[in-house]
Amino acid sequence: MQNSFTVHCIPWNAGAPLLQEIRVAASEMGLMGKGDALTDNLDKQYRHALALSKNGKAIGCARITPNGQIDRIVALLLDQRSQIEAALTEILNDYAQQLRIAPIMQLN
Repeated sequence: MQNSFTVHCIPWNAGAPLLQEIRVAASEMGLMGKGDALTDNLDKQYRHALALSKNGKAIGCARITPNGQIDRIVALLLDQRSQIEAALTEILNDYAQQLRIAPIMQLN
């Protein structure tokens, strides 16, 4: 089955408004804590995964630290949550593999 969304691995500055929009919405939906929704000083150092619906709406995000820790994983479409989170994780795992680091999953 083909996904109804695309996932992109990007630096913070390439998608900051969309990434922040997802985090705020996730916090308001109770999917992530308010502290995790805020931009921190590390976001610019980390690589981010961004999921977009076919019409370009931001629907999910995650990030990976330079040492391979994947965190702040969130998907706004609850009916596709597992597929979106899996795709976000997969693209960050691929990025980690390119850097030759072992990804570490952090549960939210």
